[in-house]
Formats: sequence, structure tokens, C-alpha cells
Amino acid sequence: MKTKAILSAITALLAATGLTGYTIVKTTDIEQPNFETREHRITSVIDGDTLKIKTGTLKTRKVRLIGINAPEKGECYFDESKEALTQITESKIINIEKDISGLDKYNRLLRYVIIINEDPEQDNTQVNYHMIRNGFAFYQSSPPDNRYRDLFITAQRQAQADNLGLWKDCDYQEQVDEQTASLREQSTEPIDPKCIIKGNISDAGYGKTYLLPGCDNYDRTIIDTRKGESYFCTEQEAQTAGFRKATNCP
Repeated sequence: MKTKAILSAITALLAATGLTGYTIVKTTDIEQPNFETREHRITSVIDGDTLKIKTGTLKTRKVRLIGINAPEKGECYFDESKEALTQITESKIINIEKDISGLDKYNRLLRYVIIINEDPEQDNTQVNYHMIRNGFAFYQSSPPDNRYRDLFITAQRQAQADNLGLWKDCDYQEQVDEQTASLREQSTEPIDPKCIIKGNISDAGYGKTYLLPGCDNYDRTIIDTRKGESYFCTEQEAQTAGFRKATNCP
């Protein structure tokens, strides 16, 4: 038994040093197949849209929250934004959700961050949405990562209407005007001026709905054909395509 144990130890040592003809391939924690699905611990907050998560025993990675843009250092509401992200994520277990892009140009992971509620009957908290809805950050168009675009746009409009956070204490109208212009550049206008019923696909889980002129949010709804959205000439045409009339229409 003693001889067998010694031989096993020698074999393990040789394998580790690559002398047996086999090579032990070491992968980083982020390369493991369950990286996206397992729970993570936040180690620190850098600002209102960037934080660090633990990815290994001694390793951390920066995560940039998709679809939001918080004030930079020196700008109005920077401290409040960073503090808000710190408070909501402090000592919390999170999941991260990838859209299309994996990294930004600074090698930061691009993700949606979800705080896990330990009560199975209670909702989890999507941090990206929380920061916009409460006026701690702006919505930022991030194509091709537009999974929650409609949800985030609506969240910002609600924060503005409620005069929350930076919308109350700062003057960012110029940035909002630029954002509105950018969104309109991404939109598609109807080919036929008579076909103005908007077929919208919600990213908030409301499905496919159509809006007529006079419906709430009609003017603010942007049609993006890349998502499968479209203009229709008649309600029947929209219904045949699988869209239902929005509940906020008269």
C-alpha cells in the first residue's frame, strides 16, 4: 500500500510538470461553462454603471452595466449615483445576463445584473432598470444589445415625469436631446404615409402590440424593423401578423 501511494504521488507530480506526455490545461474561472448561470459576489463599485465581481479565488472582473450611463466623476450626481449602486448591491448575491456583446473596448464584461431575492415568491431586482427608473443613471442605446430597450426607455421617461434623482437636481437636457435624436435615427419611417399603425414588440414581456395615433405613447414609440417591428395599414393587418391592440389605446 505504501509503495502504491508513493507511485501515485510520483505520477501526479510528473503529470503536473508535463513529463508524462500529458499536459494539464488550466482554465480561468471565467472560462468554465457555468460562468453565466452561477451566482456571483460583488466585490466593489467603481461608479454608477460599473462594478467588480469575484470570478475566482483571488480574481475579479469589471462589469459594465448594459443600457445605462451614469454621471462621470466631477459631473452632477456622480456621488449619488455611485452610492445608489453600492447600496443596492452591497453584500448581495447576483446573476449576470449576457445580451449579444461580451466585452466593451475597455475589456469589461457587458452584462445585465440581477439581484437574487431569497424569497421565491418575490421578484428579483434588475439593477440596470433600477438605476434608470430611480433617476440614478440615463438610458443609453447600446446596439446590438437592445433586449430591454423599451423597458429602459420607459423607465427613464417615468423617472423624468416623477422628477427623481438627477432629473431633479441636475440639468442634463442637452444629453437628452442628443439621445432623442439618436433614437430617431435608428427608427424606421412608414413606407406608405397611410400605413401609420405601429406594431411594437415589447422587451418588458408585454408581447406584440399595435398602437394607433391617439394611443398613449404613440408618438414616443420607435419602430425598429431589426426586432421584427413594423408599420401596418389596418388593424386587421396588424392582428393577422400576431399583434394585439395596446391597452392604453382609446
